[in-house]
Amino acid sequence: MFEELTMSQLRSQVEQHLVMVEEVLGGMDTFIQRLEKRVSRIEEGLGLEPEGISASGWIADVQRVKTELSAIRSLVK
Repeated sequence: MFEELTMSQLRSQVEQHLVMVEEVLGGMDTFIQRLEKRVSRIEEGLGLEPEGISASGWIADVQRVKTELSAIRSLVK
């Protein structure tokens, strides 16, 4: 296979393959950036912060409802 190729042909094929690899890596980079944005939005919605759970977000809302429900149950007893 390689015996039939000249050095310039081989170089040309290698360059073509490198361009394809660059395109794939660029696509993967774009995909990863979009995933990072999605994760950030989900974390924000949940109220997750590096320090722990914030006072806002879905988890905090569930905690508030849980506390209110517990208070209502104790009044009904």
